[in-house]
This record gives sequence, structure tokens and C-alpha cells, in this order.
Amino acid sequence: MREHASRRWMAALAGACGVSLAGAASAADLTVGAFGGVWEQSLRKCTIEPWTKKTGKTVDVVLGAPVQWLNQIAASPQKPPFDVLYLPTENAFDAIERGLADKMPVEKVPNIAQLQPHFQTIGNGSGVVHNYGAMGLIYNADTVKNPPKTWKEFVDGTLAGKWKATMPNINYPSAGLTISVWRFADLYGGNIDNIQPGIDIVKKMRASGNMGLWSDPNQVLNSLKSGDIDVAMYWDGRAWAFIDEGNKEFKYYNPEPGAVTGMTWVQKIKNSNELAYDYINFGLSAEAQSCFGSAIRYGVANKDAKFDPKVAHQITKYDELVFPPFKDIPPRQAKWVEIWNKEIR
Repeated sequence: MREHASRRWMAALAGACGVSLAGAASAADLTVGAFGGVWEQSLRKCTIEPWTKKTGKTVDVVLGAPVQWLNQIAASPQKPPFDVLYLPTENAFDAIERGLADKMPVEKVPNIAQLQPHFQTIGNGSGVVHNYGAMGLIYNADTVKNPPKTWKEFVDGTLAGKWKATMPNINYPSAGLTISVWRFADLYGGNIDNIQPGIDIVKKMRASGNMGLWSDPNQVLNSLKSGDIDVAMYWDGRAWAFIDEGNKEFKYYNPEPGAVTGMTWVQKIKNSNELAYDYINFGLSAEAQSCFGSAIRYGVANKDAKFDPKVAHQITKYDELVFPPFKDIPPRQAKWVEIWNKEIR
């Protein structure tokens, strides 16, 4: 099977970032692959710690890059180094395609029935959505007095030099391609098989000198605080957390016609500990999802989840989301990367 381009550049990213990856067998009952920072903190607080208290079982959290996790599992499929993975959509479909993801029947994970229907069925039984973010705009209200109401106004304002902006590069692991390639192609008359209209728009914004590219979410916040940029395409939850940390001069919103979503799935790995079903089920409960969404300010899959009133207004609603054709993108990724690398500087 041909290796996806995303696997190659994400593996390189893992090496560059010096991430901690699974190696020797864990002494814990379950080993879980997850993202770092506030994401990991929220997972521990809302799922791992209460589940451990309830069951007496232990969980080892491994941080790192999804592509490397999957390659490690593929190298040892009978004794996988992970039991559960939290993965972006593209990687979750990759896990299914490679036969690494186990089936998660509702009989073993009954809380799946509480999820939004699309989030239940997206993986055809081999994974479900755990949470989602939305890619909108964070901006400095002191320097951007009239923020763009639509994405096309954002493009026009960038070209006109009304602000200094930044957007995800394609090597950003969480949906860089869908946001920076598919989104603009879709807005400007292209489609999944014709991304040139989007490439042309990005090329113009780059040529204007007013559009940067980011791969590290922390880099964006540093650039906003320093004044190097005025506005950024950025995740809603991270943006609101930054604003609430005392950075009140910044605002966040989702321009029309909606914000592209980046979904994080939860999947049980084939031949992993059967205890993983109970862990996953616990994490999909309304209580755990309410806690997680409120802590990280991301939307969650359980339709019965209730958010902390202090942050509820910050959560992007399901009907405001734009869903790229995630399943159709992986076969085209190599070509998209080739075009981007050739034309975008």
C-alpha cells in the first residue's frame, strides 16, 4: 500500500518536535495516544482520573504524532503498543484503511447512542468522534476595527493590506490540508479534484506580503501578543482560552459561511485490551463530555452534554460547522502536497 504523503510529513514533524512516543511495553492497564497541553490536561481531569477512580485501573498517556503511532501499531499488530488512540479525521480513516482500528459495537460502547448521528456513523463502526474544533478568526480589536464578516472579505482585506494575517501551513497535523487547500478551493469555485482556485488565492495572499503560514499553534499566540500579526485563522477553543487568560484586546468569531471543523476521533486498536471498550464508553458519557468540552472549550460529540455557563457561548454549535469531504481527501493528499510545495512560497 502506498504511504500517504501526510504520513511522511507528520513523521518528520514528530522527529523535529522531539515528541515522546511509545516504546517499551507500558505497566499501566491501558495505553492511550493523545495530544499534549490543555488537551491532555482536560482528558486527564475529565476521563482518565474519574475512570481510574471508578475502576481502579491505570492509564498511561503517550504524547506524539498520530502517523508515528499508527506506524508503531502496524509494526506490532498482534501486540500493539496502544489500546486507544485519539486521532484527527484523516488519520482515523487511515487507521481504518490499514486495518488497525477495531470495531466498536454499541453493545460494548453503549454511550455511542448518545452522540450526534453524524459523529456516530462517520467511522462505519470503527471509531467515533470525541470532540471537534472550529477554524475561525482571532484578531486584535485594537488594530482591526472592522473585522471581515465573511471569508472572502478576509481574503480581500489581506490582499489590500488592511491587516497582517496568518493561516495554517499544510504540514500542520490537525487538518492543515483541509483548511488551507480545500477550504479556499471550495470558496472560489474549485472542488476536491480542482484545487487550483484555492491555490491561486493563497498564492496571491502570500505575494501581498500580508499572509504568513503557521505550523505551531503556540507560535500564533506569540505573534499576536508581539503585534507581528493582527489576525489569524485559528481554533476556537484555543483562541478563547488565550483571550480568557487576560488577553482581552483579542476577539474570536466564525466568519460566514461557517467554520471548517477539525474532529478528533476515539478508536480502539485491534488486538488491544478489551478494557478499552469500558474506558471509551466512559469518555463518551454526557458527564465526561460536559467536563471535557467546558475545560477545553471545544464542541463534543455527546448531544446531551451541558457546558459550563461561563464558556457555553464560546462553543461553536454543530449547525455552524462546515464538513470537508474528509474520506475523499487521503487519496488526493500526495497530489495536493505536490501542488502546494511547487506553487506556495
